[in-house]
Amino acid sequence: MGGVPSLPLYPTDDGWPYPDALVVEPAADDDIDLDLLELRADPHAYADLTELEYFAVSWRYGLTGEPHSMKNLALELGCNHAEARAVLGGALDKLRQRLITP
Repeated sequence: MGGVPSLPLYPTDDGWPYPDALVVEPAADDDIDLDLLELRADPHAYADLTELEYFAVSWRYGLTGEPHSMKNLALELGCNHAEARAVLGGALDKLRQRLITP
């Protein structure tokens, strides 16, 4: 067993419990959401969306307030989960296309 370094086995050993691997920085409340900023910076990003699609994006991702779950989105739209997902997916496809195309 000579020459093989041992791993820290006890909390009193140096390196326990591998602090570099377990340190997670909490997100600061003042962090800027760059994706949201990019969407707000382009005044025409939402131009191709229908009123329903715009509502779905803004409701789901909290562009005008708190973000909501897909379940709540479906309830608010008055449809089932699959239909709400289709509306939101179509809106996101249009937004992606708009942001990719100069």
